[in-house]
Amino acid sequence: MNKEFGSDFHFIYSEKKQSKFLNQSNLTLFFSGRVAIYNLLKFGISKYGWKKVGFPSYYCHEVVTFCKDLDAEITLYEYNPLEDSEILWDDNPGSVIINVNFFGIKKANLAFLKNTIIIEDVTHDLLSCNRSSADYYFGSLRKQIPIGAGGFCILKEGESFSDDLEITQTAVQTYHKKLAAMLLKTEYLGDKLEYNDLYRRYYQEAEHMFENHATDSLLPDQAITQLYTYSIEDIIAATKANIALGIEVLQPSEQFQIANNNNGFCLVLYCKNQEIRNQLREYLINNKIFPAILWPDQIFEKDKSLQNRILCIHMDFRYSSEEIKYIANKINRFFENV
Repeated sequence: MNKEFGSDFHFIYSEKKQSKFLNQSNLTLFFSGRVAIYNLLKFGISKYGWKKVGFPSYYCHEVVTFCKDLDAEITLYEYNPLEDSEILWDDNPGSVIINVNFFGIKKANLAFLKNTIIIEDVTHDLLSCNRSSADYYFGSLRKQIPIGAGGFCILKEGESFSDDLEITQTAVQTYHKKLAAMLLKTEYLGDKLEYNDLYRRYYQEAEHMFENHATDSLLPDQAITQLYTYSIEDIIAATKANIALGIEVLQPSEQFQIANNNNGFCLVLYCKNQEIRNQLREYLINNKIFPAILWPDQIFEKDKSLQNRILCIHMDFRYSSEEIKYIANKINRFFENV
């Protein structure tokens, strides 16, 4: 068997199970999370005259760039999840702020806002929808669910998107490329492919296509069919249990802090400095454990510091208890020798 941990999901066969998450009223499925927020903002600009939109400075800037052509001022407010500084924001009618539920553990306190529309990004904590005072919710599905594409938006009761939304050919093609990569990775993990070069290239090509505005689309029908084979609630519960086990196995060290203790996204390590983080990342990759850095290409100095010290370790539902212990003990061995 070709064993590796982390990185993109492979194709996982499942059974059709009822997911309460997908049955929420006013939930619309889009091609991606960035397409979902793009259409939500376009809806608000057209219907309510939204004029200014603020994204947190620590964020995926590809999403911000995707929204730049909207007829509103797109700006950044300084915030990252390891900073407790107050948010500076002009609370005016017609303004909109994106509040991100970072890693399922932290979001900005926006209780002081009275006139600003609040949109919550729940990508890292899908089941937290409707658990806050936010006006709207959106997110990407493919970060927690093994699906090649998918994002969603939840409007208020009585609201709806226009009837001219469609499924684009580019969205279909991108989903098919991602699906092919997932299927090839399944073959590789099952020792039916010798090399991983092809599916890795397909993943990379598909990711570049997500940046294309031609993916401004509803979720393709085939992707919806795949999505409905998964119980989102069960997947997230299994991931939470795995992360809790991983934290239990990890030995304390002065070289890192565990930034989360009860989430269904990933294990978040905050390293003492960038050098330690880079050494740990290289060590894990050499051991076929592929962590993520969220997010590269930050702009503000505090956000760059976080970007350079954080490491997200995948301990999701894909892995057994023994595999989670294996990953955690690899981390332990690294810090024993630092």
